[in-house]
Amino acid sequence: MEATARAGELDTAREMVDEFAAGMEGRQAPAGRAALGWSRALLAEADGAFPEAVEYFRRARTCYQALPRPYEAALAAEAAGRCAQAGSPATTAGISELTASAEELEALGATWDAARVRAELRAHPGAERRPPGRPRYGERLSPREQEVAELAGAGLSNREIAATLHLSPRTVEHHVARALKKLGVYRHDLALTDRNGKRVSMSPVSRATRSPIPRFPK
Repeated sequence: MEATARAGELDTAREMVDEFAAGMEGRQAPAGRAALGWSRALLAEADGAFPEAVEYFRRARTCYQALPRPYEAALAAEAAGRCAQAGSPATTAGISELTASAEELEALGATWDAARVRAELRAHPGAERRPPGRPRYGERLSPREQEVAELAGAGLSNREIAATLHLSPRTVEHHVARALKKLGVYRHDLALTDRNGKRVSMSPVSRATRSPIPRFPK
């Protein structure tokens, strides 16, 4: 249904959602209810009804949190924040939900997803801007170097990292080089190194983030 809606075939997508909703009548299926809310939110977003989409995404998030399915809940928070910002581009609407989404995805080890949400936050018109001047990090990784290093450690190429963070490949190359020098490791060691250069183990969720393809609830 999501692919159908994003392809602009909204009438077909609505028929699919209506059929899904009819099949849910009288059933105790929490996961199905969450997916139905997500589907209705996508339709509202495609129609440009952003306040309605925000509410549907928030309800879906609550359902996913109760299951619990934290990854889908974090994606719902991202979607709610995205729609809130689209509905009120000149305000700080959506920042809290995007921030919560990024933090939850990072806690899950979903590196690529967290980086995508962080990029949305930086592009938000209402986001706070860093004061002029370059902060000094010494031998510590800067937040950007850490972000790039995590994506490189997850297996992304410089071009994939550049596309994710909206940077040029050359800028990514410089960040990777500085991170490797500060940590004293090779690129293939980044997945097993924290920002202080200590060896760590990679969680199963972190391994799953090696693919740069975002995952969405079915």
